Amino acid sequence: MITWILVSDASRARLFSAAEKDKPWSLVQAFEHPESRAKSSELSSDGRGSMQQSAGRGNRPALEPHTSPKEVEADVFVRELAHFLDSGRTHNSYQNLALVAPPSFLGKLRNTLSAQVMKHVVATVDKDLTNLNDRELHNRLEGMLENGEAKA
Repeated sequence: MITWILVSDASRARLFSAAEKDKPWSLVQAFEHPESRAKSSELSSDGRGSMQQSAGRGNRPALEPHTSPKEVEADVFVRELAHFLDSGRTHNSYQNLALVAPPSFLGKLRNTLSAQVMKHVVATVDKDLTNLNDRELHNRLEGMLENGEAKA
């Protein structure tokens, strides 16, 4: 039984495949989304339109953004990951899926993944482990999954 392990944050992700316990994982794909690391000021123009207020209190922005540019980029990235996971599911590339991400990004993942992909999720870990190398990641996650720290 093949398990895919997605280790992600809002700007980068690594997807591993594990076929057997205690065997090294193989990297399926690495993802980068540098726009999620950019400063909000670099992602949006500062030339928003403005309109005169009727009460004469000066100008205010005509359109206030409801979502920050960084959140928009994180949403773009999470949709890219969801699409890849859905494609893997339709090609029977995995039977089980584990998700590892910081709490806020893990929530975005859960809300974006299709119901069919969510049926394959066997574990979630709400921690940012993207900075660990492959070996440290494998050791840390194997321990978490075995000790029951991961939540399904």
